[in-house]
Amino acid sequence: MRCPAVALSLLLAGCAIDSGFKRFNDPPSAAITAPVNGEAFRQGAGVLVVAGAVSDPQDAAADLVVTLTANGANVPLTVAEDGLVNAQLGVDTLPVGELTLTLSVVDTEGDAAVATVSVNVEGPLGAPEVVISSPEEGATSLLGDTVAFRGAATDTTTPADALQFEWSSSLDGVLEGAVSGGGESVVFSEALTLGTHLVTLSVTDLDGEVGTDTVTVIVEEEPADTGPDEEPDEVRAGDMLFSEMMVNPQAVDDEVGEWVELYNTSDSAIDIGGYTFRDEDIDAWVLEGPIVVPAHGFVVLCADMDPDVNGGVPCDGWFLRKWNGGGLALANSADELILARADGLVIDTLAYDESWFVPAAARGVDQSALDAGDNDIEGAWCDQTTLVAPMMEPGTPGATNDPC
Repeated sequence: MRCPAVALSLLLAGCAIDSGFKRFNDPPSAAITAPVNGEAFRQGAGVLVVAGAVSDPQDAAADLVVTLTANGANVPLTVAEDGLVNAQLGVDTLPVGELTLTLSVVDTEGDAAVATVSVNVEGPLGAPEVVISSPEEGATSLLGDTVAFRGAATDTTTPADALQFEWSSSLDGVLEGAVSGGGESVVFSEALTLGTHLVTLSVTDLDGEVGTDTVTVIVEEEPADTGPDEEPDEVRAGDMLFSEMMVNPQAVDDEVGEWVELYNTSDSAIDIGGYTFRDEDIDAWVLEGPIVVPAHGFVVLCADMDPDVNGGVPCDGWFLRKWNGGGLALANSADELILARADGLVIDTLAYDESWFVPAAARGVDQSALDAGDNDIEGAWCDQTTLVAPMMEPGTPGATNDPC
């Protein structure tokens, strides 16, 4: 008996369908169970244990390709028969900051799964290291004198700009008005009370740890007048003052062409070697001595001592021209010039702004204003017109200023 043509067609169609059948593949899965997202680990506290699991509906764990990375770098790991994953990282070897852990798995069909966790690696615990650089231990000043305190700190876990600085005196409490930044701090105190002060610089890091350094400062009363025939024991405020400055040279760059002149108002020669030339922020330079200024004479401090480089200026002393700390620059805007003894006592301060100077010429104080306080007045200053050397722009460094 022959099969009907319709039945044969259905049989052939069914065979064709069966011959094209393909099994659907389920993808693998991956999970990190430890650490948890956002967890913190500190250097010096052992190891970071990573635990997780991988699986696949069709493949055994041994047939899966499993990798673990930390910020993209491969990490050795073990995968058990049941798919549990384990790895360990030495926290001390990891960089401080965010660490991204990525667990990846690929099955035999090429399907993949990924799990990611981000943790934080913190530096080791430890209080900031603090150093007071000025004034010197046991420094003395007179009642009412301004004393400059300077210090710096570093910390293994906290960035320099995030450190918190506080100055305090055993007699006067917290010293207000400190300027801090970049791991450095400075405060100028004009109101220390009479007596022996133990001044403490306390620095707190983001972990709440506090580091300190101390310095002893003795504030004394003004000594009795010893008479005009006796010389003072040491240099006092006003014995030196700023008398001329080149803020914005044009013939040469500021880095080599800036200079300042100081005048000795006293009847004795003064060696300013070891004195600090600074502003009210963090710029400061300790002058390398000896730099002896004769009685009623001038001294010129230059960013470069070579007249062939600095625009023809004769110089007596050098300062490192640097505007962001560790040196000093004369800003082409509002700025301050301060000369202080090695123990921090301020000898003279001059604050200026853009109206005090013009490009390509020095600015000098009139002879009538060569006295402490008088040189603080803008009206006592004027542009210089004299050329003391062929290469120079107008200025009278080391000589009597042009009258105003």
